[in-house]
Amino acid sequence: MHLEKLLKYMRENHPRSVRGIEEARAVSPARFDETAEMFLGWLVGARGEDGILMAADAYVQFSTDVNLAQARYEADGHYANHSFAEVYADHYSQDETMSGYLWGIYLTNFLWAHHTEISFFYRDHFLTKLSHAENLVEIAPGHGGWGAWALSVLPQARLQGFDISPSSIEIAASVSRAAGLGARASYTEKNALSLQEVPAECADGLICSFLVEHLERPQELFAVTRHLLKPRGFAFITGALTAAQVDHIYEYRYESELVKDCEQHGLRVLATLSAGPQRTLPKARFLPRSMALIVQKRINDTF
Repeated sequence: MHLEKLLKYMRENHPRSVRGIEEARAVSPARFDETAEMFLGWLVGARGEDGILMAADAYVQFSTDVNLAQARYEADGHYANHSFAEVYADHYSQDETMSGYLWGIYLTNFLWAHHTEISFFYRDHFLTKLSHAENLVEIAPGHGGWGAWALSVLPQARLQGFDISPSSIEIAASVSRAAGLGARASYTEKNALSLQEVPAECADGLICSFLVEHLERPQELFAVTRHLLKPRGFAFITGALTAAQVDHIYEYRYESELVKDCEQHGLRVLATLSAGPQRTLPKARFLPRSMALIVQKRINDTF
């Protein structure tokens, strides 16, 4: 099993990371194992057997970088970067840096306990709403795992993905091919905030995972979401709150801020989940959280 290989490697090479994985598995052991095998199977298909070891190292590096960024945030009271231009020059445009970063994030979908909760919420409460969806749009697919998951349970659907990073486009496409879904997924290099150029109301379902905190003006993204969604279509949006990373720009502090941004841009919030890690820095001022929202285009003031 791919999971056994990952766990063995982590115990032997990164033992300090094993406790967090055990916390994630404890959320729901059977479902954790199923989700892990799915993601790891796609990883092996995209990168070969050694891909698990590569991604494990990338995951540990990513988690370490996140912890360091959170410690600096605790000390400074604000995120390190304030402009997209800074982050793009130092991070998104660097193919080698982005590759490790994306594969590290790929594993957090099930190796971080609070992201495991988000993943199960996505499967149970979002994908179940899309049984008749034919056209999906993914904004900033990154590693492509969310979109591949959607296509794997929606055999009639096709997906268009848009990302500003060439590395993301390449990795997302490789994951969809590894999952046997390449014929139903296409990816285009494009800025998320220029998607108003894409035909309106083209998406039965829309996925946008952890992008809002990477933008200087995330409110524009909610307007783009409304533009793309068909009436009665559903969108899955996630965002980070008081959670620092090297490429986080916009600081959301309260769950209500994300809800308000959705509502002010013509979206009705149907369901939310806010999840945080089980362990935080000693005497922390900020609780890093991940929040997921399921939204629908509002038709009028009563819907």
